[in-house]
Amino acid sequence: MKPLLSVLAIFLCLGLLLAREVLSRFGLESSLPLMALSAAVFTAMLAGRSVALMAVVLFMGLALSAPAGMLGGLAVDQDLLLAALLGVVVLPLVHRLVLL
Repeated sequence: MKPLLSVLAIFLCLGLLLAREVLSRFGLESSLPLMALSAAVFTAMLAGRSVALMAVVLFMGLALSAPAGMLGGLAVDQDLLLAALLGVVVLPLVHRLVLL
């Protein structure tokens, strides 16, 4: 039951946040089925990871979705932040696949 609740929490918190931001940055229309599919993909990539990695992804996702005025004058390029976020999510998966 605990792993199911963990995956559900990741899907609702991180998956949907990342899906919405990634789809809007790539210029795709954010329809509900496409958002659910991309959220499920992000959830599958983040399931079973450490709490520290999920905290980093959550903070980067929140910084990505925050308006520019809310960041306190920090000049953060949103596209570079998205690339770093995708790198943090995808690179451990690629590393695990290469070692097989």
